[in-house]
Amino acid sequence: MTEILHLAFRAQWADALAGAPYDVSGRGMTVADEGFVHCSTRAQLPGVLARHYEGVDRADLVILVLDTALIEADGVDVRFENTSGGSELFPHVFASLRPSWVTGTEAVPAA
Repeated sequence: MTEILHLAFRAQWADALAGAPYDVSGRGMTVADEGFVHCSTRAQLPGVLARHYEGVDRADLVILVLDTALIEADGVDVRFENTSGGSELFPHVFASLRPSWVTGTEAVPAA
C-alpha cells in the first residue's frame, strides 16, 4: 500500500459519505476542471496547506488518507507527476474520490 493524502472540506466530505459524488480536485477546482484529484504525500502536506489553503480555518478541513492499491484495484490511475512545471512529483487520482478508498481521516494540524 502506498498512502497518499487529500485535503477535503469537512462539509463536502460529509456529503460524499452520505452518497453525493466527491468531484473536488482541490480548493476551488473540480475533477471536471483538472481531470484528476490533487493529492500529496505526508511530507508534501505542509507545503500544500501553506500554498493553497492559506486563510482557511483548519477546523473546516479534514485529511483523507487514501490507499493507492484500493484505487488502482478499481481500475483508476494514480500518477505521480508535476503539472506546474516544477520537479516535485505530486500524486494525482484520475477519478472522483470514492469513500471506499479512504482508510482513515485525520485532523489538520494547527498552523
